[in-house]
Amino acid sequence: MHEPSTGLLNTFYTTPRAGCARLSDGGGPFGFDITTALQIDALIRGYDCDAIIETGCYLGDTTEYLARQYPSLSVVTCDIIDEYATFTRQRLRGQPNTTVHAGDSTRILRSTTAAFRRPLIYLDAHWYADWPLRAELAAIPRGIVAIDDVDIGHPRFGYDTYAGQPCNPQLIASATDVEVLFLGDPFADYPYPCLQVSRRSGTAYLAHNLDATVLHSGPMFCPVLLRPQIEMPDWDTRHSRVT
Repeated sequence: MHEPSTGLLNTFYTTPRAGCARLSDGGGPFGFDITTALQIDALIRGYDCDAIIETGCYLGDTTEYLARQYPSLSVVTCDIIDEYATFTRQRLRGQPNTTVHAGDSTRILRSTTAAFRRPLIYLDAHWYADWPLRAELAAIPRGIVAIDDVDIGHPRFGYDTYAGQPCNPQLIASATDVEVLFLGDPFADYPYPCLQVSRRSGTAYLAHNLDATVLHSGPMFCPVLLRPQIEMPDWDTRHSRVT
């Protein structure tokens, strides 16, 4: 496995967890799961991404981490709640590479993604009645897309459900035309331990109008065929255990 970007461990664990007051995982970048940060880092480097776009910043834990870890990249984020966007904007006022919008994530994706050739897009907008995931996916012309809170089929990892619809590969298959989805592999040989002892959530990735070679070759990603039928991994036979 390739070494992670310089300073990732320090940046990750020194980012304040402002979300601790409300979030079930206690807040922190990527829900305080460093394995997700390592997956994201491998994709940003592997695809030579030219921007990072996040939806659903809440109080900016993940946004601050991304802004500090990738100071040469534009980091664009948003939240539909004005007070959260305002808080995050103030929090990151010393990070000139960051832009924080207040408003609908789908509209912001439409207005920002086309300006970049290979953005990393992290979709984490949820909690409210109007779940924007389908519209967000439709609004992205190209990019490496990371979807948070996905059911990866392992009981250790949580996921979101809205109006009886789980956030799972079936939903993603119905909302996109990609043939293969990639799940973050909880059993990969990560260089750093995950210190999250509370809720962890699954993450899914897709290459939208980009070549998926980096994802196919990356040891942290498990491919899932979406068509003609979905074939989920058997984690018990794939690896021995996850903490």
